[in-house]
Amino acid sequence: MDFGIPKEVRTDEYRVGMTPTGVRELVDAGHRVFCEKDCGDDAGFTDSEYHACGAEIVFSPEEVYGRAQVVCKVKAPTPKEYDYIREGQIIGAFMHLLVAPKSLLDVLTEKGVTTLCYEEMTEENYAPLRTPASEIGGRMMPQIAARYMETQEGGRGKLLIGTPGVPAAVVGIIGGGVFGYHAALTLIQAGAAVLVLDTDFRKLQQLDRDFLGSINTLMSTDRSIRKLVSFADVIIGAAHKPGETAPKLITHEMLKEMMPRSLIIDASIDQGGLAESSRPTTLSDPIYTVDGILHYCVPNLTSNVARTASRAHNNALIPLLRQLGAASEPLKVIEEGEIFRSGAFIVEGNILHPPLHELHHQKRTPGAPSREAK
Repeated sequence: MDFGIPKEVRTDEYRVGMTPTGVRELVDAGHRVFCEKDCGDDAGFTDSEYHACGAEIVFSPEEVYGRAQVVCKVKAPTPKEYDYIREGQIIGAFMHLLVAPKSLLDVLTEKGVTTLCYEEMTEENYAPLRTPASEIGGRMMPQIAARYMETQEGGRGKLLIGTPGVPAAVVGIIGGGVFGYHAALTLIQAGAAVLVLDTDFRKLQQLDRDFLGSINTLMSTDRSIRKLVSFADVIIGAAHKPGETAPKLITHEMLKEMMPRSLIIDASIDQGGLAESSRPTTLSDPIYTVDGILHYCVPNLTSNVARTASRAHNNALIPLLRQLGAASEPLKVIEEGEIFRSGAFIVEGNILHPPLHELHHQKRTPGAPSREAK
């Protein structure tokens, strides 16, 4: 099978779809890998490393897409890349199609593309590709929270860990999944006061056991969220619903009850955001203010640790690609294998995920061609 690794062109995206180590594993398994020149530079991987591991270096994105049966990206294709996509191609990436622009859905359906939405691929309730990104993102929370509480950044001017005679900052985490768990872990290690909310009591029990009672836990309700935002210095939104957009748990009205210059880190922004006031930002311009409340809403925040993130992603991705590449009928594997089927929102241009099909139908321009779900 022929795999292609284009250089990411989205703003502030420094990760790469495959590392040289991943290339070596695929080449050793009998596959070809085409890497666009400089595709791994931002993550610290040179063309010479890719070449030494068996990759063929090509000099344009057109050639990568033109040669590859499977294109392995980090983020969904941008409008700059639409013309490169070939009929019937398989594209793997963190697609987030439920919040994607209509233009992308149109291209994917009209060109008969099959998608592997990395963030949705699950097997036995485990998401192998989303989990590493969530772990890393959660572990970045202390450094992000500490920075944007600083006075110069417009924050409350509080030290995350406090100091003798002055208490530590209070950080509230809405969502006790993988992201929330690792955020709690590192924030506790950093010395913050942490409170985690979730609707699943079993997750709260696990957090209490694992952290030996060093964090406070609370069932997530509208009332408990309203109370939390009234006293927390930092709110981390980490609620996640597989296959759906993020629930809007922080309303515009709640912002008025928050302490001035407190911080919302909306880690659910790649699914539309947990706060009504959230909108995507970039690593180069990550913060904006609404009603005196700072908002950090960077969808690709792990791109700021591009080498670590790319390597962790590669560790989870390569076994799946080897499984796909070994199949005589890859599309059959995608349609029948649980791990692939769960992320195949679109197969040969047909939208199979009901919420996405409904959304695309609503967005579709009257009279434009459309493929119906099977």
